Amino acid sequence: MIEFTGERFVPTEHGVIRQEHLHRYAWCLPLVEGKDVLDVASGEGYGSAMLAGRARSVRGVDISNDAVAHAGERYADIANLKYLQGSAAAIPLPDDSVDVVVSFETIEHLYEQEEMMSEIRRVLRPDGVMIMSSPNKEVYSDRAGYHNEYHVKELYLEEFRTLVGRYFPAMHLCGHRMSVCST
Repeated sequence: MIEFTGERFVPTEHGVIRQEHLHRYAWCLPLVEGKDVLDVASGEGYGSAMLAGRARSVRGVDISNDAVAHAGERYADIANLKYLQGSAAAIPLPDDSVDVVVSFETIEHLYEQEEMMSEIRRVLRPDGVMIMSSPNKEVYSDRAGYHNEYHVKELYLEEFRTLVGRYFPAMHLCGHRMSVCST
């Protein structure tokens, strides 16, 4: 198992972080049904494996050779799933090769945000869909007084909207928060 350092989530972690990460993938399962999917920054591989349960094919790409080797071994029994080493700013797939690109909590780890968006646009088919999450700097860092050492370029909501809009003029933004209730 990959050790949890705070840079990437691993499914051995518990609490809110686990719920947030698993929920993102669970939320988009209906959107990947029967599609060819790319999971950018697939890390340990759990999310790509979840997506493969519904998608026609899934490619998980991560910059870490160790993460790719681990994921490839751990999820080797899933026939429609493959992991590749590569950067979000230089995705190792051909043009127009996927229907859906999923990238959760990745863009804030990169200085090369424009390059990442350009690469996602390049690998998506003309009618493709990008599903991306990024922490809102105002909420995640400013209000909370928190600094994540692995985040090199967090974005405020309007900055994120502007960046995405340069590559995907048709967009729909949603918020994601954990809520505790009792029944």
